Amino acid sequence: MNEPASKPRARWLAPTALAVALLSLALNGVLLWMLRHPERLLAPALGRVVERLAQQDASLKYTVRIPAGTPVHFDIPIDQRYTVRLNTTLPINTNFNLPVNTPFGNRNVRVPVRANIPIRTNMPVHLRDTFRLRTQTEAEIVVPLEIPLRDLPLDALRASLKP
Repeated sequence: MNEPASKPRARWLAPTALAVALLSLALNGVLLWMLRHPERLLAPALGRVVERLAQQDASLKYTVRIPAGTPVHFDIPIDQRYTVRLNTTLPINTNFNLPVNTPFGNRNVRVPVRANIPIRTNMPVHLRDTFRLRTQTEAEIVVPLEIPLRDLPLDALRASLKP
């Protein structure tokens, strides 16, 4: 008796399963079509969030902790111009040998030079170098950060949401 009842069920079971599979495939195709540009779906919601952030007077607060012993590497470029005022006297106290040709032959005459030369000038100095700082922290450094939301580039974020 089971055989005659199962034959009518077998006739509609295969076409129903095929119809369900095709319907599922079609719905998945529609879903994938809608999700190919997810920014279009998210842009209105994110736009509203950006608008509300711009209207608030809130800020982001975070504390950065740098533990002791953290290596610190900085290259500090220096490009400075200075004017050094010189107001001094340069003392000269030396002797030099002056060769002299005479009818009696060549002679070296020792000439003493004793002088004080005053130097009064402004000397420009251009200091251009990169100082390399390589060290490590000796104690923990705690840096509290507070960034007001109105200082964030919300216009750039809003522009990046547009497709």
